[in-house]
Amino acid sequence: MTNQQFAWQLLIVTALTAAGIWGLLQVPQVQPYGTVGWISLGGFALLSVLLFWAGKRAAMSSNKNDFTSTVLGATMGKMFLAVIIIYAYIQLAEPTDKLFVLPFLGVYLVYTIFEVYFMMRLGRMNT
Repeated sequence: MTNQQFAWQLLIVTALTAAGIWGLLQVPQVQPYGTVGWISLGGFALLSVLLFWAGKRAAMSSNKNDFTSTVLGATMGKMFLAVIIIYAYIQLAEPTDKLFVLPFLGVYLVYTIFEVYFMMRLGRMNT
């Protein structure tokens, strides 16, 4: 996967996710949590760029374990970061209900699927 292919695909995924957030925010009960969705969108888009760069570098490494370690580390780190973000939001914003997780987890799911896709493509680069 080239950098240009990745950039276009990231742009498409980000635009579709933004449209999804906008649609979700049309539900009155979810509107107070729009900021969570938009910040998540930016954070996960940035994280995807970092993971692509790290994955591409690891895929080109002579040590084949580098790529596996990168993928596993990124997966665990991302899950840990998601739990910390949700916990911090609960502590700081003290939401009145649990609907705040909808925008966050929606974005998390979309970008996780996208990251699995591009990491699989990167993993096949040197095979």
